[in-house]
Amino acid sequence: MKKAGINFVFVLIITLIFSGTAIALRVSPGAFCAQGVEAGRDLDTGIDLVIDNETDREREFSIKVTKPEMPKDKSLSGYSEIPNLSWFYLEKEKIVVPAKGQGKSRIHINIPKEDKYYNQHWAVSCLIEYTGGKRLFQEAISPVYMIETKSKRMPEERPYGKAGVAPSVVNIKASRGSFKIFNNTKGAREYTITTFVPEREEGRLTINASNGFEWIGSASWIKPVVRRVRLAKGGSREIELTASLPREISLGKKGIEALVFIESDKGERNFVRVWVE
Repeated sequence: MKKAGINFVFVLIITLIFSGTAIALRVSPGAFCAQGVEAGRDLDTGIDLVIDNETDREREFSIKVTKPEMPKDKSLSGYSEIPNLSWFYLEKEKIVVPAKGQGKSRIHINIPKEDKYYNQHWAVSCLIEYTGGKRLFQEAISPVYMIETKSKRMPEERPYGKAGVAPSVVNIKASRGSFKIFNNTKGAREYTITTFVPEREEGRLTINASNGFEWIGSASWIKPVVRRVRLAKGGSREIELTASLPREISLGKKGIEALVFIESDKGERNFVRVWVE
């Protein structure tokens, strides 16, 4: 789906389900990744959060934007909490859903117009709860949504976050490309730089390939020229990437993609998407 220049990759097509005795609640989308979000626009995503009430009586639900509960493994490594929950909002915070019916609330994203908010990877959650009284098992669902702001090679401000990157999307041209790492912490850091291709697992939320792209066949085809770099407080450094692809490789509809991860010795993480078109 594409809306106002934004790519929406639906990471989980399936609905989230909470069911049991006298309980039937479905919420969709279970997750999505909005890529290329522009700072300084109140974006109508064109996507509704949909609640299905499968019971025989009318029910009311509340929707609250919350910090995400990120997986403890590396499936979403590199995403961080959105700095301000108000930047992700819904038109309705309470929905009355008819029996055997649906309720909808349009999703909006509104990030302030500041250059530091380009090149970001953020996550946010929505807590959907039944408000019709206490139950032994309280009905609640918390889908997770990812937001990737527009990539910008030379922002006028240092990218936001402890481990900033610019650009967040690298287009490989003539087998070479580059991006810059920014140490925005209060001390020196040593960064490890690795190429990575996520493995899709059923029912597990992972980073998805960009719309129209396919994951690269081998992470070894994209290599950082240096794999470790030490930066002083406030320091930055350009990291060069080289591509070496088999001659017979197919580039798919738009191209192939890999991720390059940056992780500091203190655990700060970020990543860039690398496109070979």
